[in-house]
Amino acid sequence: MSKYIILLIFILILLFVLYIIDNKKDKGKKIIVSSFLLILPIFSLFLVVDNTEAEEVKNNTLPLLKTTKKEIKNISLNKVVIVGDSRMEYIKNKEDELDIPNNFIFDAKGGAMISWAKEIGMPTLNNILDSKDKKYQYHVLFNLGVNDLNTNINIKNRANEYFNLYKNVIKKHANVQFYLLSVNPIDEDIINDNFKNIRTNNKIKQFNYYLKKEMTGSNLDNIKYCDSYNNLEFNLPDGLHYDTKTDQKIIDYIANNCIDYK
Repeated sequence: MSKYIILLIFILILLFVLYIIDNKKDKGKKIIVSSFLLILPIFSLFLVVDNTEAEEVKNNTLPLLKTTKKEIKNISLNKVVIVGDSRMEYIKNKEDELDIPNNFIFDAKGGAMISWAKEIGMPTLNNILDSKDKKYQYHVLFNLGVNDLNTNINIKNRANEYFNLYKNVIKKHANVQFYLLSVNPIDEDIINDNFKNIRTNNKIKQFNYYLKKEMTGSNLDNIKYCDSYNNLEFNLPDGLHYDTKTDQKIIDYIANNCIDYK
């Protein structure tokens, strides 16, 4: 019960007692007490309404930037575009369960491979960057390749193909900071029970190695590599996708240990 209601009940009881006492006295005092009894219900109603409105305001006030227990850095003057496959799409779809900075933008699609990156992913990214708001510093993080490794490809050539695709965007947008996020591991024991799979963690490590090597040899100064593969622990219920706790770790890693905010 509201503290205002309790206070008013107490006042009403007190005045009722005074009214009984005054009942034996002159009419002037009766009129004064009666007036108080008439005004108090109106005053009580006002306090109840005021308190209700305050509660509504409190309940409808949301933080502008979600934060995690690890305290995600303030990115209010930055925007981060994440280009990825189902792993990133799942994170996007879990926004009610995860603490994701509200300046993160997802350009992600389940099952994405090099063909999606060429036909949809990179054109969408270019559109975002071509129309960017000048008051923000933009960052782009690439995280593709795990689905390509489930096909019979030359890993070195596919890494080169991806980086050439990224390089075209990087050169076009010299004032944007770019990042390569490592393709993260699978659980080989579980994945084979849930998917038709020829991926292995050894293939993923090779892909990351060649992708990073392409980046290092490019002499581009607005891209860096972020190695979450070797810096996080992962839990994969289906062998390929991460649980909510791991997804939060990935977001925290990107926000706190990868992006160089301006």
